[in-house]
Amino acid sequence: MNFPLATRASQLALWQAEATSAALKAAWSDIRPELLRITSKGDADQTSDLARFGRIGIFTVEVDRALLEGRAHASVHSLKDMTTTLHEGTMLSGVLGRGPVEDVLVSRGGERLAELPAGARVATGSLRRAAMVRAQRPELEIVQIRGNVETRLRKLAEGEAEALVMARAGLERLGLGEQITEVLDTRRFLPAVGQGIVGIVCRQGDWTHHERVQAIRDLEAWDEALAERALLRTLRGGCNVPVGAHARVVEGVIALEARVLSVDGTEVVEASASAPRGDAEALGELLGRQLLEAGAARLIDDARASIGE
Repeated sequence: MNFPLATRASQLALWQAEATSAALKAAWSDIRPELLRITSKGDADQTSDLARFGRIGIFTVEVDRALLEGRAHASVHSLKDMTTTLHEGTMLSGVLGRGPVEDVLVSRGGERLAELPAGARVATGSLRRAAMVRAQRPELEIVQIRGNVETRLRKLAEGEAEALVMARAGLERLGLGEQITEVLDTRRFLPAVGQGIVGIVCRQGDWTHHERVQAIRDLEAWDEALAERALLRTLRGGCNVPVGAHARVVEGVIALEARVLSVDGTEVVEASASAPRGDAEALGELLGRQLLEAGAARLIDDARASIGE
């Protein structure tokens, strides 16, 4: 049985799709996965500010269109790139085991974040990462950077910045872990919702292919994804707001911590809670409401206003 998987064409996206393909073949002897490579708007547009595309799913919409048009049985994404509310007609069917969740610093001169000189340029396309850097080092300059992992590393080497902040999982999955200067502690740099998780999407109501994907679902990563995405949905957030969250499943309990920052990093609203892992979504919703009651709504509105949304 042929099983086409829609994916972006970047090297990291292909790694994710190949990992999904291998898991499907291991679970189902009759499946023959094949990759359908799609160039997304996010890959084609290398100039626009990513924060302005947080709600439309700049990296996922064309990939999921192939799914909805019947050209693929499932689509594969970085979960952190997926919109808070999935594209109409799709459903999240599975996730692979979670990779490293941390952000990392890559610097040209080998300096750690605390060692960068005042005025040094730190590159990122993420409002969350920018706000967290500003909270730690307000005297650094944040500059925008676009492109896949390899492109950003090349731009750094060419002198567009002195350092950049990226996801640890992407670098390590591509065998580029030696580029990492510093792993940024999650106590200071809470990751993006879904960071390190590969999400697999099927058409709504396509239970045949959903069942195939569901069989390779990593249960701990699934519960962590449910909690973090429920939190972001309650906050009405997305890639265009500086929100960090990290859920962890330990011995039947899921713990969730979350943080909302002002764009300049000077204001922070944070909260944490835990619950039985079967209540993962309810936990995310609860923590989201607590953050809103503590003032997160204003920070989120201000962040959206700052990018003209």
